Parts: sequence; structure tokens; C-alpha cells
Amino acid sequence: MMDYKLDVGDLAEMYALGKSEITVSKDRADKFFHFSKGKVSFKEERLRNEVIMVQGAYHFNDNIELTGSGDAPLLEMQFNLSPSSIFYENKLSKSPFVAPMSGNIMFDAENGKAKIGFKKDIAYHTFDLHLPTPLLLQYEGECKEMDHFLDAIDKGKSRLLSDPPIRVSPKILSVIDDMRQCHYTGITRRIYLEAKVYELIALSFNKLNNAHETLTLSSYDKERILLAGQLIRENVGRPHTIQELGNLVGINRNKLKQGFKVIFDTTPFAYLQEIRMNQAKQYLLDTDLPLQEISMLLGYNNLSNFSAAFKRIVGHPPTKFRK
Repeated sequence: MMDYKLDVGDLAEMYALGKSEITVSKDRADKFFHFSKGKVSFKEERLRNEVIMVQGAYHFNDNIELTGSGDAPLLEMQFNLSPSSIFYENKLSKSPFVAPMSGNIMFDAENGKAKIGFKKDIAYHTFDLHLPTPLLLQYEGECKEMDHFLDAIDKGKSRLLSDPPIRVSPKILSVIDDMRQCHYTGITRRIYLEAKVYELIALSFNKLNNAHETLTLSSYDKERILLAGQLIRENVGRPHTIQELGNLVGINRNKLKQGFKVIFDTTPFAYLQEIRMNQAKQYLLDTDLPLQEISMLLGYNNLSNFSAAFKRIVGHPPTKFRK
């Protein structure tokens, strides 16, 4: 049960009573609000062809329930990158919760009301892309799931692309991180981000097409396995063994390995390696850190092991990648 309720329409008045910082340029708007119940920030950037990238961060000191509605039909990619579920009650999904590290493509034709709930003392992060319908229409006839989704849009019916939602794989997370941390400016930035939009759509459809759940998992098991994924991401420099992960999340190692394959479509070790390589590429491109220090940050015992793993997964050694 939420402790505090408010309508999104009242936010402007409430935020006026607290601290706010708003920076607006031609294509970007950064908004930060700090009021009695917590902190909220949004980063919005308009790309070409009416694509809008929205990054959200929320942290409240009370349980909060927001109620709001849109003012026009909306086609949107949504990702919950938080360690906890977000309560999201609407007419589209069967479950009123958006699982951690999950996403979807949604078309809301009815501008219907939705309730969004956040628990206190949890740092929530979301990543959304508002899309124009022609961007997806060009793929009509390519696959059954897309055609059903586009048919609903054509008929003005609200629909989710996937129910259950799409799990955020290391590759999807890497693309989102690339977009969030993009340092390019001008036309280079726009071309780079637009390319990443298509890559994110492609990876989401790849996950959808390969989602064949053969193991029945309870809600508790899924929650525990998602927590295991979070622990892997948060402890790249000092990774846990499978046995340690199982003990920490409260399920046996066999169910953890089998369930991890269902949820993340890979093994825990391969997941760790992908996260490591994604971080390694960021270190190599965005910092001047020595290779020895990078290998230590990523939990490798020595530089040769890191270099061998990087070459095996990326295709060439880290020294060449940095050039």
C-alpha cells in the first residue's frame, strides 16, 4: 500500500515548493526536482524523425503513487533498469508490476490513466524512447509479432509487443549505456544515437524471437534469479561463484543455472563476461587508465587473462581496440 498519492498534474505546483533545476537547449531538456518526498530527474533529448530519448531517475523517502494520463497516442520503448519492480497499473499489461531489468514496446492509443508506484529508499532508473509509428511500419511483413503489433496500431488499439516483457540482456544494457553516456556532439552525436535506436529495437526483437521458456519458474524464483543478475553486475571486480550466488539469493545452484538461462538467455559466467567486456570497452575508449588497472577493476588476476578474454570475445586485443 502506498503511503502518499498525488496526481502528475499537481507535480509542477509541488516542485515549485522545493528545489528545481531546468536546463533547456534546442534539442535537450534536463530537469531536476527535489521536494519533501524525494528527488526526481529527467533528461530528454529529441533526435531526428520525432524520436525522443528520456532518462528518468527517482528516489523517494516515502512510498509514492503517481497517477497520470497522456494527451496523445504514444508509441514507446520502456526499460526498467532498477533493482526493484515498478508498480504500473494500466489496461495494457496483465501484471501491475514492471520487473527489474525488463523492457517492452508499448502503443497506448487511449491516453488512459495509469498508476505508477515507487517504494521508499530505492534508487529507480528508467530509459524510454518515444517513437514515431513510421519507424516500425517499414518492417511490416517481416515477422508475426511485429505484424500483430502494427495491426493494433493501425486499428487504434492499445497493445504491448510482448507479454511477458523482454528481459534486458547484457547487449541491450550495453546499447542503453552507450546512449546514456554518449560524449559525441553535433551531427556525430545525432547519427550515433539514431543508429543505437535501431540497434536497440533489433536486439529487443531478437530477445523476443528467441524467448522459449522450457523451465517453469515461480514468481519467487524469477525474483531471486533477477537478484543474482544484479549481484553479478554490481560485483564485476570481485565476482561470486555459482555456489555463493545461490546462497546469497536463496536458491540451489542447479535451479540458478537453469533459471538464469531462461531469464537471461545465457549462463551466469557468460553474463559476467559480457558485462566485463562492455565495461572494458568503456574504460578503453573513455579513459586513459593503464591496461593493468583496467584488468584489476574487472576482476582479472593478471593482464594476460584479461587480454586473452577480450580478444576472444571482442575479436582483437585491447591495445588495438584503444587505437
